[in-house]
Amino acid sequence: MHEPVKITKVAMFIDGSFFLQVNTFYKYHHYVGKSFHYSGFIDYVRHKVAQLEHSRYNLCQVVEAHWFRGRYPTSAMELKYPDPTKRLEIMSNERKMEDTLIYQGITSHYYPLQVDHETGETQERPINVWFATEALAMAAQGLFDVLVIVGGDSEYKHLAAKLSALGVRTMVLGWNITYEADTQNGFRSRYIKTSQALIDECTYPVWLDKIIDQGLEDADRLIQNLFHN
Repeated sequence: MHEPVKITKVAMFIDGSFFLQVNTFYKYHHYVGKSFHYSGFIDYVRHKVAQLEHSRYNLCQVVEAHWFRGRYPTSAMELKYPDPTKRLEIMSNERKMEDTLIYQGITSHYYPLQVDHETGETQERPINVWFATEALAMAAQGLFDVLVIVGGDSEYKHLAAKLSALGVRTMVLGWNITYEADTQNGFRSRYIKTSQALIDECTYPVWLDKIIDQGLEDADRLIQNLFHN
């Protein structure tokens, strides 16, 4: 008698600000010189989950994909970008991103950034809380078996721990990158790092920066397809 086929339901939660930092690195500061291709990214996730779950690609389905990002409210946008042309460019790019997410079936969640009027600094904490509560609510309903976290904040370690208690596995796609960027004040070091505490708490830690470099060197088609042609 055949055993019943077991589908592994995968949810992918993306910290938009973190993802765009990584995307900018590969487009402008890495020799590949290309942006991520979302369908190729989701395809890679399915293959990686299948490998780690000892399953098959066709049995690992991304059933939920969510994008979380803080963004400036209109009043703050006008203060930050007083030049209407520049402001229109920024808003147009945001609209293009929204279109891409819609076409890929990724649900977007935006939260107005809180701006400190004295320092001009922004806080993304509310969107991180929303990220975690949304994931926990879905996990409690049994909507997925594996949560893939694309983000680097150490706060997500608490989410990974709670999901583990519910019997849900977590996979974190992490990067540890240092590079030089040309700024108005000359070249400065830039860092993109996934929290080690988050990596330690998750079920499946995946250092994608190392995998990408090795895959590009080996002409791995799955890695090449992460990027636009």
